[in-house]
Amino acid sequence: MEDLNNIWDADDELNEEQLLNYVKGKLTGEEANAFERKMAKSFFLNDGVEGLQRFSSPEKINAYVQQVNTHLHQRLDDKKRRNKKGFKGLSWEIIAVIAVILLCILGYAIVELVRK
Repeated sequence: MEDLNNIWDADDELNEEQLLNYVKGKLTGEEANAFERKMAKSFFLNDGVEGLQRFSSPEKINAYVQQVNTHLHQRLDDKKRRNKKGFKGLSWEIIAVIAVILLCILGYAIVELVRK
């Protein structure tokens, strides 16, 4: 998924506006029927509608979407910052293991030099 800010599939005819309008009951009978046919074909869509219908008011849906988006952006920014640290993708655990191995090799070399 190239654009992490947009979870909608480019091939999907459905959009966020249609989903929210269905949950709020703003679609006409024909539009609602077409939407329900799409819901019957998609478990993802069906679960999404079911979850959105549990909200007591449509205003809470918008507030929750904003809260989730804010949290998602914070997590993505944190992940980007963590990935910039270190040696281009090497985690600190791997670097520590490499350092310990190098110290062991150096210690062995010094012991061998002292024996001779």
